Amino acid sequence: MYRKTIITTITLLVAAIALSAAAFGAAQNCCNTNAQNCCSAAKNCCAIAQSCCVAKEQQVGAEQNCCMMMKKQSGDTPEAAAEATLQNDAQTATVDVTDKGFEPSSLKLKAGAPAKVTFVRKTDETCAKEVVIKDYSINRKLPLNEPVTVEFTPRKGEFAFACGMDMIKGKLIVE
Repeated sequence: MYRKTIITTITLLVAAIALSAAAFGAAQNCCNTNAQNCCSAAKNCCAIAQSCCVAKEQQVGAEQNCCMMMKKQSGDTPEAAAEATLQNDAQTATVDVTDKGFEPSSLKLKAGAPAKVTFVRKTDETCAKEVVIKDYSINRKLPLNEPVTVEFTPRKGEFAFACGMDMIKGKLIVE
């Protein structure tokens, strides 16, 4: 009696693992072979979403992985860094978090002048539910549609900011 239950359970586990591996491989294959149509937006990684991203948990990871990979491979020219504006003796800027990532993804700041950068998460379709700026010890949650302002005094150099999983990234260019 127990033997049949154990055998059935093991068989189902093996089948589930095989299906997961096949689905992940299919997503990667779709993304690698159909570069132009693969990543139109983070919420729709593969044009044939049913065959590429089977389960919701896999879909989110595969979309993110695909889109980040396609952005690197697409050969798109990088966007120019947005410049912060000076307001009340502090430089200010707003960065939106969309299904395309951080927008703008690069921000120009002046060294030594206090900075107030406001992040607004406008989508729930990415892993960017927090912002991390390691070099300034900043780690803040980003509630949906609520502005979150981080304040710091930038020093000269280039500094990365990213989501908590370090998959979606941006850059601070401080001159």
